[in-house]
Amino acid sequence: MLDGPDEGDPDATESVFSEKSPHEPEEFDPDSLGPDIPEAPSAPDGSAASDTAALFWKLVVVFNVALLALSVGPMFIFFEGNTDLGLRIFLVGLVAFGYGTFRYVRFRQSRERSEEDDGSSDATADDADDAATDHNG
Repeated sequence: MLDGPDEGDPDATESVFSEKSPHEPEEFDPDSLGPDIPEAPSAPDGSAASDTAALFWKLVVVFNVALLALSVGPMFIFFEGNTDLGLRIFLVGLVAFGYGTFRYVRFRQSRERSEEDDGSSDATADDADDAATDHNG
């Protein structure tokens, strides 16, 4: 034991390790170690549109299926020797990956268009300021 002999032992001699500092607490508090744990700020109500959240989870499932099929298809070909089934599974993965990518790109384009429509009046004022100022030094 690192602290030395037990305090209840009458035959024990005092050692340097068994001496306690007057500043040492009676019982150790593990919460006092390290920095305070930060808490994430709460999200405002309705921060994400329901259609965006629904599309996100649909794309998560689509890309999970694509990843599974793209990895299991070649395994069927290599380990089982079943080329027909392996190719079909692999093609399902390619189609799922293509569909997920298409939906994601289409969502990003529609989001950018809606942001441009919302900020079109601000953009014209900024463009006029940029045209009058030389940014090349």
